Amino acid sequence: MNPKRTELYIDKNPEKIHEDSRIMSIGSKFSNMMASEFKERNISIESNPFGNIYNPLSIFNTINVALKNEPVDEKLITEADDKWHHYDFHSKIGADSKEELIEKLNKKVQKTHDALNKTDFLILTFGSAYVYKTASKNQLVANCHKGPTNKFNKSLLSVADIIAGFRQLYPLLNHMQDIILVVSPILQLQDSLTLNTVSKSVLRLACHMIKNEFPYVKYFPAYEFMMSDLRDYNRYEKDMITPSAESMDYIFDKFSESYFQ
Repeated sequence: MNPKRTELYIDKNPEKIHEDSRIMSIGSKFSNMMASEFKERNISIESNPFGNIYNPLSIFNTINVALKNEPVDEKLITEADDKWHHYDFHSKIGADSKEELIEKLNKKVQKTHDALNKTDFLILTFGSAYVYKTASKNQLVANCHKGPTNKFNKSLLSVADIIAGFRQLYPLLNHMQDIILVVSPILQLQDSLTLNTVSKSVLRLACHMIKNEFPYVKYFPAYEFMMSDLRDYNRYEKDMITPSAESMDYIFDKFSESYFQ
């Protein structure tokens, strides 16, 4: 043990990822960072087919739509500056007409449906417990697409909200070997550092409760590796909120020790 460092150790996972495993990661920006680590090691993974999604309920909703292969909800389509988007999808997924967007999104749902039905390991990365709902109809959105603030109401999810959302989704995931929950260590500072801590605390407790209630649900402590094990501003990129490449290598090496054969 290094007396100048508090090092985190985790148990080896019984279910192992191998070169033929089918893996999908869905969630925040950190989901893409994890996927990059897989790809650097020549391990196939699909990441964020609907773009970055930060709150757990929107993540659950998009997975539910994809697994059931449902048409996208046209009531959540929005238009601004001659560009069409959908509130459940990231801003990078847009179109020049409503019809084009619907066709594009339904094809993406179909493709994700096929992939999820073959997925062995599903990694869900939660970025924020704060959610936005439309002011007019109180509908949850995954992305506000930089719309006027008066069009949305912001609130903080409770642990019970997140558990209830996962409880509805879980029966659709019984073909998977493991569902791996991750709290993103990327700081969300849109409000403040203090409220980021509140948000991450809600996510972490929800993950703990979900893991204890549902079989084959695991928690990978990327958040703890960054905040407690590494615990140094030199471990961040220049923005001081995103883990550096070296930190990601360290975190993923720990993931590898637990999940790889």
